[in-house]
Amino acid sequence: MKIINIAGLIAAAVAVAVSGSPVSAADLGGPRGGSMKDDGYETAAPVIRGPAGPCYMRGDLGYSWSRAPSQASWAVTNETRDYATPSGANPYTPSYAYAGDTITDTSMSNAWFGGVGLGCGSGSRGIRGEVMLNQTGWRNFQGNPINYTITNVNGGPGTNTDIVDPIHASVKSTTLMFNGYKDLGSFGGITPYIGAGVGVSYNKMSDVYFTDNPNLLNRIGGASRTSLAWSLMAGVGYQLNERAILDLGYRYMDYGKAESSRVDNTGAINPPLRINDLTAHEFKVGLRYHFGSSDAQQVYQPMK
Repeated sequence: MKIINIAGLIAAAVAVAVSGSPVSAADLGGPRGGSMKDDGYETAAPVIRGPAGPCYMRGDLGYSWSRAPSQASWAVTNETRDYATPSGANPYTPSYAYAGDTITDTSMSNAWFGGVGLGCGSGSRGIRGEVMLNQTGWRNFQGNPINYTITNVNGGPGTNTDIVDPIHASVKSTTLMFNGYKDLGSFGGITPYIGAGVGVSYNKMSDVYFTDNPNLLNRIGGASRTSLAWSLMAGVGYQLNERAILDLGYRYMDYGKAESSRVDNTGAINPPLRINDLTAHEFKVGLRYHFGSSDAQQVYQPMK
C-alpha cells in the first residue's frame, strides 16, 4: 500500500494558496497515479465581479445651523379693566382689544441631523436622482411677543402695566426628500456637484411656555404638522474605490412651518404659536456605496 506523504500534502497546499496554481491528483500521489486533466475535469475560476452599477445607497451625518425665524407669531390681546362697573367676583369689568401677533428678537438653536437614502444616476450624463429620509434633532426657539398690557380705568391699582414675556418652544423635523444632482466632471477622483430637492417635512413642536408673565404660567400643548420642504445643495464627491464615494456637501434647507396646539394644560383655549420659516444652513459628510452591475458572472475554464 502506498503511504501518503503528509509533509508533501502540506507543502503542496501552501504552494497552491500562495501561487493560486491548481495541483492535480497525480501531484498529490493519488490512487490512480494520473492527472485530472486526463479525465477532462474543469476547475471553477473565482467570480468575476462586475463594475459599479448606477444605483447606490447612502448615509449622511451633518450639523444644522438654524436661521432666526422672521415669520413667527403669537397673538396678543390687551385688557382694559373698568373699576367703575364691577363684574361678578371682580371689582372691574374687563374688555379686550387685539394688539397684534408679531414676535421679535427671535432665535433658534442648532442641531445634528442624519439620514439614509437610495439613488441612481447616469454616469455618462452626470445626472443623479435619489430619495432621502432625514432626522433633525430638537432646536430651541425663543422670541418676544408684543407686550401684554393691562390698563386700569376709573380707579384700580395703577394703569398701563406692560409685561415683557419671552416665549419658548422646541422643534424637531423628519423629512422625506426627492433630490436631483448634476455632477460637473471628475478631476483626479474629485467630482463637484450641484443639486436641488423637494419633499415633505414632519415638524413636531414641544409645549410652549412663557418665563416672565405671572398671568401666563400655563403651558400650551405641542403639536405636529406636515409641511412642504425644499433645498439647494452643492458639494464634492471623492472616489475612495470602485464603488465607494465620500460625499462632502452643503445644503440650504427650508423645513416649512411648525405650529403648536391651542389648548393649555388647564384646558383653556389660547392662540397657537406659529413659526412659518424654519430654515437652516447645513453641512454634511456622507458615504455613497454603489451596487454591482448585473454583468457579474462565474467563469469556468478547462484545465489543459
